[in-house]
Amino acid sequence: MVERLSGVLGQERAVNLLRRYLAANAVPHGLLFSGEEGVGKEKAARAFAAALLCRKPGEDGACGDCHDCRLFSSSSHPNYLHIAPETDFLKIAEIRALQEELSLKAFSDRPRVAVLCPADRMTPQAANALLKTLEEPPPETHLLLVAHRIAGMMPTIVSRCQKVPFFPLPPDVAAGILARHPDAGAGYAPGVIRLACSVSGGSPGRALALLPGLSEERDRWLSLFVKLSPKEAVDLAETFKGDGDGPERLAAPLSLARDLALLSSGGGTDIMNDDLREPLLAAAARPPAGGWDTALRALLEISRMPPQPQKRLMLEAFFFGLRKKG
Repeated sequence: MVERLSGVLGQERAVNLLRRYLAANAVPHGLLFSGEEGVGKEKAARAFAAALLCRKPGEDGACGDCHDCRLFSSSSHPNYLHIAPETDFLKIAEIRALQEELSLKAFSDRPRVAVLCPADRMTPQAANALLKTLEEPPPETHLLLVAHRIAGMMPTIVSRCQKVPFFPLPPDVAAGILARHPDAGAGYAPGVIRLACSVSGGSPGRALALLPGLSEERDRWLSLFVKLSPKEAVDLAETFKGDGDGPERLAAPLSLARDLALLSSGGGTDIMNDDLREPLLAAAARPPAGGWDTALRALLEISRMPPQPQKRLMLEAFFFGLRKKG
């Protein structure tokens, strides 16, 4: 199925800009889709590429019915190239292969479109090679660069592309998108989906990656915040000893500690875990020594530590600090 521009949700500014390019039939040779990871950039780039290859494009992009759309849908359009790194970085060999392909006679009379993602993960040699193509692009060729961190790109490449900016989404908008995703939807409670979107910084893509295990992790930490069990605290702390224990592992407890700090100070209109308001109110009324704001700061400090044995020890100290009532 061909992507449509209307399928890029919550990014009206970017979509409207792409529609204006299509309507004016004046598409730049280089476009830079930039913004946080997981907010719809690559989806938009694919939809725009399909529209450029379509023989009957409309306001929503590709028609989905013509021969070129069917080729694109089956990933076999000869004029479409998707360049992704085989390892961690796009290397010069991959850019040179792209340049060689673009130097050959096209198999179709449609424009040639190349999507490079992530374009901010190029080696310096690859970036210099790509710069030559951006400076002197072959006729009827469009390079769509998708970048999560524009600051990591060569400034001369950025300056030779027209920017299509994407922005983090409000949690409710991101949650609405995620609720319709086949890998989320009915499989997770609405409160958990909204929490994932809140702690992901408005990125549905990152929120989707957080969902597995988020509900169980949240319940486990809430139980300890409400009534600390020394054995459960030690058991949970001992699970923090692998390379997979990045900052996202503490997303659920950080959201709970934030909400408790807000509620205990008389706020709480915008807590992240609104579906747990009642148990959180009860816990907020019984703060540890120093208050829940102190607990939040301690947990933030722990979250910034790399995975190592000391992290487990700090978590144990954190838990037992909660037993000292304020």
